[in-house]
Amino acid sequence: MAEYKQKDQTFKLWKNDYKKEGDNKPDYSGSGLINGEEKQISLWINQDKNNKRYLSGQIQEPYKKAEQAEKKDSPF
Repeated sequence: MAEYKQKDQTFKLWKNDYKKEGDNKPDYSGSGLINGEEKQISLWINQDKNNKRYLSGQIQEPYKKAEQAEKKDSPF
């Protein structure tokens, strides 16, 4: 099977199956490639005061775990 390579200026989103009524969690989340850099993308479905639905989103750096070096310096 060929390895998938994401094209620049594209993204993929998946429905958040863990979102509950009233949560601030995004309705959809995923990743994209913007100007050659991987980004994390979140999307919310909202409703304005006239009951019209609209989408709002956020693009940010991907989540990275703390460096292992920091853990070695910790006494715990």
